[in-house]
Formats: sequence, C-alpha cells, structure tokens
Amino acid sequence: MLINKLNKYGENNNIEVKKEVPAEHKKYLKSVVAFANGFGGKIIFGIEEKKDSFEICGLSGDVFKIKDSITNSIFSSIEPHIIPSIDLDTIEDKTILIVNVPSGWDRPYHLKAEGEFDGVYVRVSGTTRKADRNMIKELMFEGSNRYFDKMICPELEISENSIQNLCDTLYHKALENSKSQFEKDAVTPITKQDLLSWGILTQSNNHIVPTNAYALLTGHPALPNRIQCALFKDTDTTEVIDMKDYSGPIYEQIDFAYKFVLRNIRLHASFESLERKETYEIPVYAIRELIVNSIAHRSYIDRNSIKIAIFDDRLEVTSPGKLVMGQTIEKMKQGNSNIRNEATAYALRYLKYIENWGRGIPRIIKSIEE
Repeated sequence: MLINKLNKYGENNNIEVKKEVPAEHKKYLKSVVAFANGFGGKIIFGIEEKKDSFEICGLSGDVFKIKDSITNSIFSSIEPHIIPSIDLDTIEDKTILIVNVPSGWDRPYHLKAEGEFDGVYVRVSGTTRKADRNMIKELMFEGSNRYFDKMICPELEISENSIQNLCDTLYHKALENSKSQFEKDAVTPITKQDLLSWGILTQSNNHIVPTNAYALLTGHPALPNRIQCALFKDTDTTEVIDMKDYSGPIYEQIDFAYKFVLRNIRLHASFESLERKETYEIPVYAIRELIVNSIAHRSYIDRNSIKIAIFDDRLEVTSPGKLVMGQTIEKMKQGNSNIRNEATAYALRYLKYIENWGRGIPRIIKSIEE
C-alpha cells in the first residue's frame, strides 16, 4: 500500500523518503524542522527512490540504535524541542523506520547550529527550503497566536474626526450592501468601541491608536496592498487584452475587482415566458466569495498583490502567503475556517461581504457544480 501510494503520488509536503540514515544528520533534520513549521509529516528511512518508482530496500544494522540516534539528534539539534514518534515496520521482510513529526505550535522551529533565522525551513512543493524573511514573520505570529492586522500601525496618525469618518463610512457601506429592507433595519451604526473590540483600534500607553486593519480599511499607504486584474487571450499569459490595478480601502478593491471579472466573462441571456434571464458562465456568488476570501485570508506581511487572471477556460485568484496554521485544502472543502486577519474579518462581516464563517468554500464548490 505504501509503495503503491508513493509510486502514484511521489514525495509531497507531508512525506519524504530516504534510502538510509545519512551520516550527516542535518540532511534530514532540515525536513523535520520544515514539517514542524507546516502541517507535520513523515520521513521514511529504508525506501529507495529509483528513476520512475520507489522500492523498499530496508535498513541494515541495529535498527533500535538507529532509532535512538535519530531521537537524540532531533531533540538536541532543534529548538523549540520537538518530540517525534518513531515507528519500525517490516514490509517484504525488510525493516523501515518512520519518523512522524507533528505540526508544531511553538513556531518558528529552527536548527540550533544555524540560528533562529538562517535555520528555519519549510516545505514547498514536496521539497525542503530555507524560509525567507516574510515566511519567518508569519511563523512568529502563528507561534505567538497573534494577528498581524491587530498590530499597531506606527506610520498612521488618527484623530477623533478620522475615527468617526471611518465609522460613518463603514455604516453606509453596510447599508449599501444589504440585500433587503430587513437587512438594512438590522444594521446598527459603528462606534469607536466597536472598532476597539474588533481590533481595528487598540490602546497603547493610555492612547487609542490604529492597527494595520485600520490602514487596510482606509487605504492608507502605510500598509500598501492592491489587486491586479488581467484578461488574457487564450489559456496562457502570453497576450494581455485588458489589465487594471486597484488599491485603496479593501472593500473598494473587492467591488472593483468583482466588476472587472463580470465585465470580462460571458453572459448568457434567455427568456422564460416574457422575462429576460441573464446568467454568467461562472456563478456570481463564487466570484465574489473568492475575491473576498483572497482579501480576508491573505498574508499582509507579504507585500505582493492579489492577482485575478481571466483566461478563455478558467478564472484564477492568487492570494499571497501560505495556508494559515492548522488549515488544509481538505478542511477548507469541509467548511473549516481558520482566520488569519481577525480584525479585518470582523469588518468584512459587518459590511456583508462575509456571511458565516467556513461556508464560503463549500458553497463555491456547490454553486459551480450546479
């Protein structure tokens, strides 16, 4: 079963195989660090990777000594400490050793010999890579259970008038986004206290100061971010037909990007009785939800732009950053929601862009299937 799986899928972000335990332990310790900084994983010793397949070769020597050596090496070489579970298994009369590395909560993990920054590794497309500065910052926020958008934005100055202006703007936008009179009646004006409770404002030295979320909601250049939209000819990026960049408050970026997509995808018109019915080739709910998700869950430490690309055969929305700690593709499909930017998410929910946590991805999949 194991070999069949490897032959079909190969190594990935959660599995790595080695023919034997290398004399230089650092060669596999990097992967242990990377697994702990990600979603966990397994290193399997005793499997050889051939040109087009994987084969069980087994380990030679005293496997119990090998097991103890690996345990000691991991415990003494990595900080914070990692305690893996190490299992022995026999397949085809050959012994393999499986190192199970859990996803860690004290991130970032690093090799002590290389230091707190140079010794941080992550998994990327089935390989172990040294983490860049942005990735290390993300891991630090995850490890300390903090949100980047709730951090103080020191470049931004505010006044009572600017706070009230933001409250008024968000209130009127929430009314505008309401779909019915019932929804409008349920919208209550925002107060400074609301902004404080959400994390858009915070207190420091007995003063109320803005956070990064405040900058995002006002479009302040202290935290530059934008959405790049492009319409391409055919199915690759060789020829651009139209391109637009949108910056400013994040809710304006959502609206502009949404309208850009609708202008550039096909619209089918039909008549039922005497009523004209128009249907876009991609469900409008799915388009809007994908754009909102890209804004709500992107990494704002990574200063790259959100990219929305329209091809003849597909729509792609690319959001900067890795999946937030504890999140996987399968969990997303099942409706699991791990919020990266909590203050921003509260504001987007008030503005009617987010309805219920976790329902977005399952509803996108269902609407497109239908």
